[in-house]
Amino acid sequence: MNPLPIAATFSKDPSFWGVDFHPMALTTGYGAMVHGDDGVWYLDWVSALGANILGYSNQEFTHRVRDQVLDGAGFSLPHILEGQVAEKLVTMLGNHVPGWSPDGLGMRFGKSGTDATTMAVRMARAVTDRQRIISHGYHGWMDWSVAKTPPAHGVVRKGSLYISDLPFNDIETLESLFVAEAGRAYNQVAAVIMEQPMDDPLLGYYDAVRRLCDEQGALLIIDEVVTWPRYGLGGACECYDIRPDIICIGKGLGNGMPISAIVGRRDLFDWFGRDDPVFVSSTHFGEAVSLAAADAVLGIWDESKVMDLWGIGEYLMTGLQSTGLKVVGHPPRSLNQFASKAERGYFILGMRDRGILMNRPNLPNLAHNQDDVAKTVVAARGIMAEMKDIDVVEAMRGRLPRVLFENR
Repeated sequence: MNPLPIAATFSKDPSFWGVDFHPMALTTGYGAMVHGDDGVWYLDWVSALGANILGYSNQEFTHRVRDQVLDGAGFSLPHILEGQVAEKLVTMLGNHVPGWSPDGLGMRFGKSGTDATTMAVRMARAVTDRQRIISHGYHGWMDWSVAKTPPAHGVVRKGSLYISDLPFNDIETLESLFVAEAGRAYNQVAAVIMEQPMDDPLLGYYDAVRRLCDEQGALLIIDEVVTWPRYGLGGACECYDIRPDIICIGKGLGNGMPISAIVGRRDLFDWFGRDDPVFVSSTHFGEAVSLAAADAVLGIWDESKVMDLWGIGEYLMTGLQSTGLKVVGHPPRSLNQFASKAERGYFILGMRDRGILMNRPNLPNLAHNQDDVAKTVVAARGIMAEMKDIDVVEAMRGRLPRVLFENR
C-alpha cells in the first residue's frame, strides 16, 4: 500500500526527475552531499530547491536549532525570538534595500513563500481598497497566484482571477494593464508583484515600474523568496536598485526550516495592528525552532558569504557552459536549458549515474567548493559528448521526466 502517490512538494517528486528515478527519497545530508535510500551519496546542486543555503548539517546552525528544540517550540505568548529575529532582519534589509532604513520598516513572519506573498497581496488589497494584481513570476500555490496557470483545478474563479500576467522588461504592457483597469472602480490595480527572473532588467526598467506604481497608487511587491539572501544582503533589490514597498522572503531564511517573512514600509504594517486588522494569523507562524534557525542564518550570513556564493556559482556556470551546455541566469541561481525534454532527461540520469543530483535549477550553497564544480564539469562534459553520438529521443523513449508547467 502506498498512501502517498506523490511528494508533498511537486518539484521534489522523483517522477519530475525521470520515470522510475532512484533514489526515491533522501535520508541524510552533510555539507553539499545527500544520502539516498539506494545507499548512495550524491553531490546535490538543487539544495532543497534553494532553501539549503549554508549546506547540510552546518555545525553552527545545527547546534543553534538543537538547543531551541530542547527549550521548546510552541508557546502561549510570543517567544522572545520573534522580536530579536525581527530586529536583525529589518536591520539587515533596512541597511541594504534601496530607499529603506531600519526605523521605517515593519515585518511579519510566515512559514512558506506562499504565506509571504499571500500576506503581501492581502495587505495591498486592504490598503488600496482594490482587487487587481499584476504579476510576473511564480508566487506560490494559493488561488490568487496559481489561477493564472492552467488548469488551476479547484480554484474558486470569482475573485481569484483578478490577476494579470506581466512579461518581464515590458513597460508598454505594464502601462496598458494599468490603463485597462483604470475605468473599473472595483477592479483597479492594488499591486504589482514581481520575481526577478533569470534575465537582467533593461536599463531603467525597475525605475519605470516604480514610477508607474506611484502614479497609479499601486504597491510594488518584490518576491525575493528565492533570491534573498543569495543575491545580496538586500537581495535582488540591492543588486538592481529596486525600491519596493514590500519584499517577500523565505527559503534561505531558515536554511531548510519552514519560515518566511514580509518586510516593508511601517505605515503598511500598521494595518496588522488595527482593531479591524488585515487578518493574517496562524498557530505556527511564531514557532520558536524555526525562529532559531532564522536567527542562526542571520548571524552567519554577511557580505563575505554572499561573495563566496557568487564565486562558486560563477565557477559552476562557466564550467558547465564550457561543456556546451546552455546555462542562463546568475551565479547564485542559474538554470540549465536543453534543446528537448529528451536531452533534459538524459542529462539528469547521466549526472545521477555519476553521483550528482542536478536538474534544471542550479542553487549552490556555502558547502560547495571548487572540487565539487570540477567533478560536475567532468560529468557534464562526458554526458554532452555522449549525446552527440546517440539518438537521444530514442534512448529516452518512455523515460522522460514529468513536466508540471510547460510555461515555466
